[in-house]
Amino acid sequence: MFIFLVGLLATYFITKNFQQVENTNQKYEIISQSQAIAHTVQQQIKFHSQSLSGIAQRWHSIDEINAYWLQDIEQLSGQLPYLTGFNIYLIAPQPTLNIGHQFQRFYESKNDLAQQASQLQKLNTKLSPTDRSIVFFSAHKVLPNEEVISYLHAPIFNDKGLIGYLEATLNLTQLFDHQVSTYQITHPFSLSESGRTIYSALPERVLINKVQQQFTVPVLGFDWKLMVWPLHEHHFYQYATFIGLLLSILFSQLFYVVRRNKEIKRKLYLQTSHLKAINKDFTASKSKLIQSNKLSSLGEIATGIAHEINQPLQVICIHSDMCQENIQKQNYSLVEKNFRSIITQVERIEKIVKQVGSFGRDSEQDNYNVETPASIFESVINIIINQYNQEDVELRQVLPPSLPSIVCNRTQIEQVLVNLLINAKDAVEESDEKVVFIKAHDKQGKLYIEVSDTGSGIEPSKLDDIFTPFYTTKALGKGTGLGLSISYSIIHQHKGEFHVSSEMGKGSTFTVILPLN
Repeated sequence: MFIFLVGLLATYFITKNFQQVENTNQKYEIISQSQAIAHTVQQQIKFHSQSLSGIAQRWHSIDEINAYWLQDIEQLSGQLPYLTGFNIYLIAPQPTLNIGHQFQRFYESKNDLAQQASQLQKLNTKLSPTDRSIVFFSAHKVLPNEEVISYLHAPIFNDKGLIGYLEATLNLTQLFDHQVSTYQITHPFSLSESGRTIYSALPERVLINKVQQQFTVPVLGFDWKLMVWPLHEHHFYQYATFIGLLLSILFSQLFYVVRRNKEIKRKLYLQTSHLKAINKDFTASKSKLIQSNKLSSLGEIATGIAHEINQPLQVICIHSDMCQENIQKQNYSLVEKNFRSIITQVERIEKIVKQVGSFGRDSEQDNYNVETPASIFESVINIIINQYNQEDVELRQVLPPSLPSIVCNRTQIEQVLVNLLINAKDAVEESDEKVVFIKAHDKQGKLYIEVSDTGSGIEPSKLDDIFTPFYTTKALGKGTGLGLSISYSIIHQHKGEFHVSSEMGKGSTFTVILPLN
């Protein structure tokens, strides 16, 4: 009951902490993405308005408009496909626009004089030549097909002053659709003006009350409202209470089972004390030999492990200096990025230390569990790969990730594979082609693991002795002579098979066969 209550209390605090962290992360995510989206929107509107203004500033008379209209408008619409319509409004009676039917693709002359006058009332007719770069932006308008547009008006001047405006229709819906489809904007967002939606790109079933903040985006005299939703919402903390309750019940039952198991073992020990003492001495001796072999293997690959840890340590040092500098400059957003980089490297070191520590730890002889071969291979490769790289030995792997699970003592199987890979590396030390192969496949209910090398091979007369304890062909101080002997014992303890084949001058192949059931 005590363990159950402790579990519930821990669950409460963990859930509360998860929720606080989630809310904080979402807040920073929304602020960051809002700034990015606002910048993108402003830059797109600015780019289209500047392009339109550039065309208007090239014209200084009606004759120039007549001469260059087709060329300029075709070029502009080709570069900016979201400018979907063009028009010209004249301030005062001017020479006739000689545009002809060939311009109907771009020029729409459907406005009569009354409509022209109505439009001009909305535009500033008192501009001076110093205002030629100004572009006016209209409020948005919703078309019958539900697409949203706005009008851009760029002034046209001649030597005497303002003569008219070049108008372009900017299709905001198509523009923002393009930004979303090309991943220039990745987060769900909504733009509105005066309470009316301009554009919305939201996922299904989004809750409006999830938005904690609105942001203002100034756009050519208008203030648009921007709302941004987080890209991903994590709901783990919502289920943490239920999970914690189940874990509390599980640990309570586990504690009861452990106590009951201890009592059964105690009674069994009292009944078979003499036999158990003998078996204990035997097991202890065997464990010491296995542990000695593991520590010897770790000693051989220690240099590679140290090199692997040194790299993230250097990255941590660099980001620590950058973090201190950013704190002094009050660049707190960069400080957060520095801390994330440091945490990533710390996790990398932690993974290395855990793998090495797990391998070097003295394991129980009967610690059998269901294990995936791919996971075992990954741990073994991570332990020895840096030693291979430092000694310029190529490790070629044919290890399918979908091999069936096996019941085994994971640490012991890892020890066998580390022994074989270290022996293979040493075997190719003097070879011209330093290549080691590790392959695995399943067949007829058994898992086959092969480790082969391109070394000089083993003499036929010595093949029968290589599994003998303390027998080694390595140079003095290079090996203990226990690796293959202990590996042979471990594989037979798993009811498996251990075979070796060798050809002088071509190399050796060690095959481990383990039952899948």
